[in-house]
Amino acid sequence: MWKRVTLVSWSHPGGQVKAVKPGALFRGFVWAFTSTAFICAALVLWAFMTVGDVYHYSGIFTASTLLGAFLGGAVSGRAAGSMGWLHGAGTGLLYSLVITSFVAVWEGGADLELLAARCAALLLLSVLGGVTGVNLPAGGRRRPPVPGRQ
Repeated sequence: MWKRVTLVSWSHPGGQVKAVKPGALFRGFVWAFTSTAFICAALVLWAFMTVGDVYHYSGIFTASTLLGAFLGGAVSGRAAGSMGWLHGAGTGLLYSLVITSFVAVWEGGADLELLAARCAALLLLSVLGGVTGVNLPAGGRRRPPVPGRQ
């Protein structure tokens, strides 16, 4: 079951691996932030379209930030191609700092323990996303096999 899952790879077939790829971190952060923003925009649109009682969307906002952290880690790990846990952690760190600072400003100051727990959850999901992303199969078109080669 775990034969094809790569957690840590210290060498690369083409030579030494570059430790951190900033483009992969940026791509993961953009995916994390835009997925969360899209879900929040959909919730705002839903609140405007349905005239009625005030809705409490804190649970959905929390779920969207957690989903954004996982997606961001997966995209950064996939874009990097190696060391997905490191790229997921970098994306998660950047994303969690932005989201928790936004939440702290929005709430007018927040409990430090709650913010630390939120940062830890976002970081953990980003690392898991990075490991998942680096182990995803290659996308795009696959070339047909060459006859006579295995």
